[in-house]
Amino acid sequence: MMTSELSMYLTSPTFIVLALLSLYSVTVMINQAYYLFSNREQVPELLRLLENSREGYQDLGSFLKAKETPHRRLIRAGIKYSAQPAESLSALLTEEAKGLRWEAEHRLAALGTIANIAPFIGLFGTVVGVIRAFQAIAIKASAGPSVVAGGIAEALISTAAGLFVAVPAVIAYNYFLKRSRRLGLELERISTVITVQGGK
Repeated sequence: MMTSELSMYLTSPTFIVLALLSLYSVTVMINQAYYLFSNREQVPELLRLLENSREGYQDLGSFLKAKETPHRRLIRAGIKYSAQPAESLSALLTEEAKGLRWEAEHRLAALGTIANIAPFIGLFGTVVGVIRAFQAIAIKASAGPSVVAGGIAEALISTAAGLFVAVPAVIAYNYFLKRSRRLGLELERISTVITVQGGK
């Protein structure tokens, strides 16, 4: 009996939706973690290399090609447009940095959405479970605890499942958002250095 009830809960539409959201959420977390890990950069060292290249950036060519990080891609863009006037160079680098920040942050929209809607989906399942409990009471006038237990159990499982999906998504979203903003600040610093040194 207990196995059949558990199977009923696990095959309910609410639980299936939450399970799919959880799977997608974990996929986004892994993807974002890999992106941040593979694009780590020693920014102070990178800034020192830029500041010491006062005779041009040709000596940085092999270094920049060694790794495809947003920082090095921005520097390559700066080298490409280094002959431009300072204002034009600054504008071009700002647009390039915006694109790189979007690349780093666009995955977070889905994660934030899941973090926001998962509790409401769990709440929906909770309401459905309570409705079923009251329907059981209405059908059987002399309702005992066993009659309403199924509906209440479904309600509690839905609430727990919604929180189980939402809490990790919120934590991951805040962490990755902080890291993405840090990346944005690093790109701004690099843009400033290139503009000061490269602008005519």
